[in-house]
Amino acid sequence: MDKMFKRTLVGAAIALASTSTFAAEETGQIGVLSDFNVQAYGVAAISAFYQEDSTGYDYENESRIGFRANKDMFDNVNVFMQIESGYVGDDGASGSLGVRDTFLGLQGDWGKVRFGRMLTPLYEIVDWPYSNPGLGRVFDWGGDVKAHYDRKSDIARYDSPAFGGLTFSLSAGRGDTGTDGSNHFGAAVHYNVADIMTLHGGYENNSKVDGVDVDASAYIIGFELPLPSGFGLAGAYKFADGAQYTDWATTGLDAEQSSYSIVGQYWNGPWGFKLGYAANDDSELEGVKQDDGDEVVSAQLMYVHNGFVPYVRVGQHDAYDANDKVTFVRVGLEYGF
Repeated sequence: MDKMFKRTLVGAAIALASTSTFAAEETGQIGVLSDFNVQAYGVAAISAFYQEDSTGYDYENESRIGFRANKDMFDNVNVFMQIESGYVGDDGASGSLGVRDTFLGLQGDWGKVRFGRMLTPLYEIVDWPYSNPGLGRVFDWGGDVKAHYDRKSDIARYDSPAFGGLTFSLSAGRGDTGTDGSNHFGAAVHYNVADIMTLHGGYENNSKVDGVDVDASAYIIGFELPLPSGFGLAGAYKFADGAQYTDWATTGLDAEQSSYSIVGQYWNGPWGFKLGYAANDDSELEGVKQDDGDEVVSAQLMYVHNGFVPYVRVGQHDAYDANDKVTFVRVGLEYGF
């Protein structure tokens, strides 16, 4: 799966509709009988994908559904929860409830704290905006070094309120629960400079990452810069110091790799265009360079109307240590509810 719309193409394009407090009588909203604020939400997303080295085209179904609820417990203490399914996929096996962010939390004007399964602060930056459109096969899950998690269970996460243009997030918890001494710590900071540019920074440390006897760390720095006349630019640098995937769970040798992403966009009314490039440098295993660098370039044309987002994406990559570059095409439709 291409993970291309984890927060949607334009954010507001699939904004979630909120519900009002339910009385003790049935309403028209999915028949919920509760005095909690309850919300069903989801994304319908289907695309046809073709890659020139594949056996043919494939319909990729990234539809998912989730449920949220909240209620005030005390003054300035609201208890909230969420359970969200994974993508449907080819056979529905990955679409179980709880695969994506599923947690219980407390929130108020002091911020919010959550416990359970959720994105780590660093990965939230990797995922958006730097892996879209179609750059994730290199900048996200296509790297050669395991150093950070994406969505992590068994953690607690705190998200601050805004302090002027500054917000930050912290996460801590277990790494691999079956390994003694395997723990996770993550942090991210976001700063809006004079309502002009937004800076992002993230850090993650994982002792005995995924149960392998390697202490891993990663960091990312990036920016988002709106430009006049509908243009915009975003770029990031990521560094991973952990264990090499090809050496995974055998000798646990130390490895490191640098990655880059840059995305330009242009919007004219409902029409949007994105052009992105991402690259992984050759990784180093115990200080020795490996011949495993890769890159991807991808362009996407989209149209936003009444919450619907049809799009066309075309690109070329040599990800996953391929010997030659291959061309890919994706045509899809997505909407949120």
